[in-house]
Amino acid sequence: MHVSSDDFRFGMRHLAAAVNIVSSLQDGEPRGLLATAVCSVSAEPPLLLVCINRSASLYEAITGSGRFCVNALRANQHALARNFLNVESKCRFDGLGWTSLSTGAPAIDGALINFDCEVEQAVTAGTHMIFVGQVVATRCEGETDPLLYFRSGYAGLGGLPEDGVPMGAA
Repeated sequence: MHVSSDDFRFGMRHLAAAVNIVSSLQDGEPRGLLATAVCSVSAEPPLLLVCINRSASLYEAITGSGRFCVNALRANQHALARNFLNVESKCRFDGLGWTSLSTGAPAIDGALINFDCEVEQAVTAGTHMIFVGQVVATRCEGETDPLLYFRSGYAGLGGLPEDGVPMGAA
């Protein structure tokens, strides 16, 4: 027995997640989409995964190039995230500054951190492809709050109280 897709989506809205732009190049042009399905896999070697719908234009860009970049957004970049959603996929990078780190995939300038990756493995799961990428370069432009997605909206982390207990502490 399975839950309905609507019930699943409702439940997932209650998991706070970092907002990322996953990017790649297709025919020399930048492509990207907003994604919260990003996760670390291993530190030795450094691997992370992204889940991309196989009907998305970015799917073709990643499978064609074998490269992608995960660009974690800052809390103050919520307008960028909204604009990225509301613009045709071929126009999403218009006026957006980006550079290449190692693979050539677009690393968005001003992002909290960029993880530049080469595809190591791809696994089909339902409507999506899980791309496992080996991180070959990173860039971090200062410490600040990440942009989070929670209950169908954007939020910042807001910080912990000074007596907060670090994660994993007993």
